[in-house]
Parts: sequence; C-alpha cells; structure tokens
Amino acid sequence: MGLFATFSFLGAANQPLAQRIGAAVFASVFAIIGAGLVFGSLYGYSIQKKQSEVELANPSSPWLWRTDWAASRVESKNKKTAIGWWVTAILVNMLSLPVSLFAISQGLATDPKLIVPAAFEAVGLIVLCAAVRATIRFERFGRTYFEMTSLPFSPGSRVAGSIHVQLNNDATHGVDLSLSCIRRVVIGSGKESSVQQVPLWEDSKSLSAASLNRDPVGTLIPVEFTLPADAFQTSHDNQSDQVLWMLKVKADVPGVNYSDEFELPVFRTSSSSAAASTFAGGTQIASFARTTTTTPSELSAEVSEPPHHRVVVTESPDGLQFQFPAGRNVARTVLVVSLLVAISALFVGMLRMKPEAPTFAFAVVGLLDFFLILAVVHSALSSTRILAGNGAISWRHSVLGISAPHELQISDVDAILASTSIQQGSSAFYSVILKSKSGKKYTLVDDIESRQEARWIVGQIEKRAGLSVNTQVEINNSFYGPPPPPDGSSFPAGDARAASRTGNHWSPAVGAIFFAGWLGFVGYMMLRATYVRGARPVGSAQPFVRTAAMKQASLAEVLTWTQQRQAEELMARAVEHDSDAAQAISERATNWVGHIQSNSRLQQLENQGRYSSDLRVRRAEADLELTLYGWTKTPNTVDTLMGLAKTDAASRPSALYCLGILAGDNVAPERAQQFLLDYARNNSDATARQWATEGLSFVGTDEALDELFQIFTQDPSFAVRDRAGCNISDCGIFERKQRFRFVPSLIDLVSDPHANPQMRNWSFRALEEITDENLPADAAAWQSWYKDKGDAKRAQLTALDWWQVRGDN
Repeated sequence: MGLFATFSFLGAANQPLAQRIGAAVFASVFAIIGAGLVFGSLYGYSIQKKQSEVELANPSSPWLWRTDWAASRVESKNKKTAIGWWVTAILVNMLSLPVSLFAISQGLATDPKLIVPAAFEAVGLIVLCAAVRATIRFERFGRTYFEMTSLPFSPGSRVAGSIHVQLNNDATHGVDLSLSCIRRVVIGSGKESSVQQVPLWEDSKSLSAASLNRDPVGTLIPVEFTLPADAFQTSHDNQSDQVLWMLKVKADVPGVNYSDEFELPVFRTSSSSAAASTFAGGTQIASFARTTTTTPSELSAEVSEPPHHRVVVTESPDGLQFQFPAGRNVARTVLVVSLLVAISALFVGMLRMKPEAPTFAFAVVGLLDFFLILAVVHSALSSTRILAGNGAISWRHSVLGISAPHELQISDVDAILASTSIQQGSSAFYSVILKSKSGKKYTLVDDIESRQEARWIVGQIEKRAGLSVNTQVEINNSFYGPPPPPDGSSFPAGDARAASRTGNHWSPAVGAIFFAGWLGFVGYMMLRATYVRGARPVGSAQPFVRTAAMKQASLAEVLTWTQQRQAEELMARAVEHDSDAAQAISERATNWVGHIQSNSRLQQLENQGRYSSDLRVRRAEADLELTLYGWTKTPNTVDTLMGLAKTDAASRPSALYCLGILAGDNVAPERAQQFLLDYARNNSDATARQWATEGLSFVGTDEALDELFQIFTQDPSFAVRDRAGCNISDCGIFERKQRFRFVPSLIDLVSDPHANPQMRNWSFRALEEITDENLPADAAAWQSWYKDKGDAKRAQLTALDWWQVRGDN
C-alpha cells in the first residue's frame, strides 16, 4: 500500500511537483516500514536458527547462549542505540517535514489554523537531536564493554569486573554505578502493548575520580557488588515476563555525559550458595508476594547517606527537618513543561479554528492540557517539608508558598516505608509513605529518584521519631504475581526450548500462506461489513431528550405514548431502579419490534442497564437489545437464529448472543442452551466460542455457569477466557450466591504455582468482584479468609434478594 500510494502521488499530474514529491516521501515511509518488516522476518529467521544451535549445544548453560557473555564480557548498547535513533529520525522527518513544508507553503501568516501542522516538524527535530546526541556519545566514548571476572555470576557471590571506556576527560565528580534486578512485563498486544518494569532489588555506589584506572587504550572503571543469596536469576524464557540484571553507569563530564548499561548473566550453578534452596517457596518469593522488594537482611540495615541527593536536611528547635525543593527532578520538569507548551499551542490553534474543530477532539486536547498543567504545578512549583521531632511527624506540600499542613502524633504512627510503583521507563521513582495505626496512608513526599535516598530518608525519620528501623521498599500495584521461578526450573530440560525453534523448516511457507490469507481477509473486510454486536442499524430517530414532564408522568401515562418514547422513558426509569419500568420493558419488547430505533442516548442507557446492580434491569436491557436487533420472543425466532449461526458467518456472533437472551427469557430454553453449549465446547472458531460464551451469560442457570468456568480454565483462546471470567465474576444474569460457588475453585487456581500469570491476575480480580473483599493478590491470604469468613459471606449473599448484584459503578 505504501508503494501504491507513492507512485500514485508521483503520477498526479494535476498537482505541483513539490507537493507530489512531498506526498510521495510521506507515503514511502510506510513502504519502508513494510519492507523492513519483511527483511526482518527473513533475517531474523536465519539468526534464530543460529541461536537455536547454540542453545542446543549448551542446554543447561544459558549464560553461553549470548556471544559476548560466552567471551566473559557484556557489550555496550550505545552503537545500537545510535543506529536506532537515526532510523527513527529519518522516518519521523520523512513524515513531519512534508507536512510542515506544505502548511508553510499554504500561507501560515494568513491562516493561523496551519500552525498545528507547521509545528509538526518540531517532533522531527527533537528526534534528530536525540540521534545526534547518541552518535556523539558513541564516537566520544568508543565501543565500551564490561569485562567480567567470572561467568556466570551466582546469587550470594560477587559481581566483579571492569568497564572499558574511552573516558579521556577527567570525571571530576566521579562515576555513579548501580546494579538492579528488574522484572520486565509486557501488557497487552499489538498497538495496545506496553512494557512495564518492577524493580526487585537494587544497590548503588559512587566511585571517586582517583579510583579509576588508566591503560593505554582508555579508562577502566572497577565494578564490585555483592549479590544477595536469595536473588532471582536471569530469565528470558517468557518474552512477556522476564527477569533482568542491569548494571548502569553514569559520569558527569564536560559536554555529553557518559551513560551506559549492561545486562549481566546471573544464574544458579551447582556451586551456588546453599541459600538457593529457599527459592522453591521461601524468602524472595514470599517477600515479593507481600509486595516488598527488600531482602530480609536489609529490613533494619543502616542506610548510608547517598552522595548526590536533592533534599536539604537541617536541625531545628522542633526536630529534624527535610526540605524538598520545587523542580528537583529536572528531567521530568523539562519534559512536562515541553509537553504543556506543545499541547497548549495545539489547543490555542484549535480555539482559533473553531467551529471547524471536532468537539470531541477539542474536549480531549483540553482535558490533556488541564492534566499537563497539574503535572507542571506538581513537578516545577511544588515543594515539600517534613519535620520529625517533639512527639509528632508533620508535613506540608506547598505551591508558590500556599500550603496545607498535616501532623500526626508518633504514637499514632504504625510504620514509615519507601514505596515504588510499576514503571514504564528505565528509571523508578520512589515515595515515602506514612501508615497510621487507623489504617490510613499518607504520602509524605514522592518523585524521589534514588532507592538509596528513599531508604535513607525513611531511616532518618524513624530514628528521630523513635520508631523501629524498617527500610524495606514496598511495591504498589503488584498484581502480576511472582516472577518466573528463580530456582532454575525455568530451564527444565534445556533442549525443549531450543528444539521448539529449530524443528520447523516449514516456517517460511507457513508465513507466506498466512500473509496471503491476511491480504485476502483485509480485502474481504473492505468489501463487506461484518455484522457483530454493536452493529445494529441506528435509525434516524431523534436523540432522546427527557423533559421534567416526562419524568413526572405516571407509568400508565407513559404507556399511552408512542412506542419510541415509551422505550426511551422506561429504560431511563429502569436504570434508576424502577422495577415496574423494567418489567414493562420485558413485557412490551416483542410488540416494539420494528417500531423503535436506536439513538445515542438510548445506547447510553443500555450501557448503564447492562451493568446495573439489579438483575431485573439487566434482563430488561437484554430484552431491549433483542428488540433493536429485530427479534421477537418466540420459538420460531430460536429456529431462525440457529439457522443463521450455522450458515452465515457474518451473522453468527449476534445470533449466538440473541439465543442466550431468548434462553434466559425461557423461550425454547433447552434447545437454545444446548446449541450454545455445543458452540462453546466444540467450535474451532475462537470468535464463535466467544459469542457463545456471551450468550451463556444470559441463561442464568447453574449449568451455564459451570460451563463458563470450564471455558475460563480450559479454552485455548485468552480472549474467550477473558469473557468467561468476566461473566463468572460480575457480568451477565447470575445471582450472587451462584457466583460464590466458584470461590474455592478460584482460590485453588491462584494457589497453583504453575498457573499462567494472566490467569492468576484474572482469578484474583474475580475473587474480589464475587466477594467484595479487598485482599492482596496472595493465595495464602485468600485461603485464610475463606477458612475464617467464607461461610459467613455465603450466608450473607444467600440472604440477599435474588436480583441484588454488583454494578452501577
């Protein structure tokens, strides 16, 4: 498509040559990306074959699978980083420069609306500057590498070696080193994917300029850290859930600063520390499950003052004072200010082109601008003061001198902890959290860049306040479950993983077949719109406007209105928990077929009703959906829908969905339910199984709910499992006491150490939604809760009216 568009633009004889070239350059970016993907597939396949041979030759020694590791060194990523930046800069500028030049050529001075596309080149310039900076760094410091003294590094041993770098200028401020163990998790897939990192362990130190060694080639930076005996080992088995050990180095020198990072091989061997035996269910996994990232030996350890921190500590008559100035995180402040300027310019441009600007886009940009203003205020203008002494801990967050002081007596303090959240960049930020004995949490200060600094601040406050010293670091939002097994079991047979890569010589042919099939599918989708749920025809009905007189009308009066107005008003009353209105919808739905049409307001009411806390409202909403699809509640409709599901692939999703509604309405329930069960269990198409699963959510029987749990645990498609899990826990037409039957099974699932992390995550969420209990993602905690309070919760849910469920939020 990129090549087609490029030649089409070049051949447009009715356009000026400059515009044709600019448009062709813009379109060629997509051709280059497509060609790059094709080349990457072919080249990557050959690389993968070579890598598999290496892995097969060393099945139980994963530290020999990388060429540089096998040579007892770790190569720098600076060269690859520079190449990556240049590729990105070229492609981005091929997109942004033609757009900006076209906007300028159209008369920017006379048409202010063109300021937005004209400013698009700013993105290209930023990326270009980053590419130049990365190139300067590589050329200045050379092809650096870390030379290891041993291979591999084992938990409980020393990480030692030297970084070889051309550091010709004296690093008068010395060199900062940090060694960290991080868990890198990929969430989502495709365009929706994101990489998040959880820091599991970290240590850092600073070297003076005098401690650096010189040789004829350059400079040697000595590295020495001690790994904890209960450390996780490197794990790359699951590309969506990896454990990495990263050595980072920074030096403040004139011009472009030196920074680099190296991934180290940390593996257990036969000579590893005996403490490794605790990994099967011991120290580190347990501490991670408790959402802490500090090893037990560090809980009460004295933390030294970091050499470079941004907090001013002074003694005062009222105690020890910590002053955190505004704008202390320079990089983040510059970033949010730059984004605010760019988005504000876009917002002003849209204001000037109003009313041409779409209202939705205008609202989104305005909301983004508002949140960026808050971010700038927080990063650039907000300062914090903490005071510990005289029997109390007080803190104050100030913006331009305006503040609201807080104070808590030390006798009411339960703990003070450092805390880190899941991160999406290469750096973690830490907070200092105060926990009161009443259970409340207060953030004393946030945006601390250094783990050591956060732990040091906590230790100083605790000592001054007379509290027991506890410098562990807590992970917020730790809902991924434990990392890959750290005891070596991630490589059970050594050759199994490698064999899966090499045993298939048909990969290129299969790839070509799938590519051709994908092209055919795209063509089919362009020629024919698929009929799925949500694709109901939206008629020309006017948007629903509910007046005061309509709200005050009696139900008898409403039933005399036109059928369109009846449906709209009754649905509005139903979502407000008017059970008579919900019953009226179910009774009149069949008579409305062909007489009512969907509109934006009615769709909004349907969305509210679908997640109501009243099953009667959910049933009424389902009946309204059936009506809008054009189906009556008769046995003939069941036969028709079964025929459509068998013969028309485009209509199959909506047919299965509506069959579930009819089964729940007791219309030929045995036939409809059995038809759905057959599709859910046996159909080879994941989309068909997914919509059969959705249909089963309306049936409301124990058999249907049992089938949904089987789908949740056994279906090969995660998309189908996802919908089954939602229907078990919160969606659909099932009573609370029905859902509660699966609490023991869900607890068994999260207790299984071999369970998939995604399944564990879904199961913990289902447990919370079924029970309304806010427990940590810890199997032991749920087992204890069920043992102590499970019967009481079952009795509570059994006593509820049948229609009372979670919802309305």
